[in-house]
Amino acid sequence: MNAETKLFEKDIGTWDAEIEVIPQPGADPQRSTGVMVNRLVGGRWLVASFKNEATGFEGHGIYGWDATKQAYVGTWVDPMRSSLVVAEGTLDEAARTMTYRFELIQNGRTMRWRDVTTFVDDNTQVFRSILELAPDREHEVLTATYRRRR
Repeated sequence: MNAETKLFEKDIGTWDAEIEVIPQPGADPQRSTGVMVNRLVGGRWLVASFKNEATGFEGHGIYGWDATKQAYVGTWVDPMRSSLVVAEGTLDEAARTMTYRFELIQNGRTMRWRDVTTFVDDNTQVFRSILELAPDREHEVLTATYRRRR
C-alpha cells in the first residue's frame, strides 16, 4: 500500500451525517440525517455507501489513487445521476482538505462542480458539494457534517 492509498484508511467505518441541502440559490435549507459506511476493497479503493434516514435516498462512491494519472480519482452514483462521471482529486495536507473536481457534458451543456471534504479531526469531516453556476458564480448545494460512530 502506498502513501496515497493509505490516506483512505482513516475513512473506514460508519459515519453519522447531519445534512443541509439548498437546491437552488435563495431556497430554504432542507435538513436531514444519514449514515455513510466506508470500507476498503483490496487495500486500494475506498467504497462509500450512503443512505439518508429521512428520505431513503442513497448513493455510492468509489475513490482511490490512479498510479497512471498520478492523481486521486473518484466517482459517485445515485438516482439523480444518469451518467458516470470520474473526477480527479487533490489533497491539500496543510488545509486538511481533499477536493474532487467533476465535469459533465450532457445535451451540449457543461456542468462543473467540486466536492470538498475538510478533515476537522480523526472523527469529524465536513463535506461540501459546490456547483459552478457561471465562471464567477457558485452555489453550495450540499453540506454534510460526518461524525464517526463509536
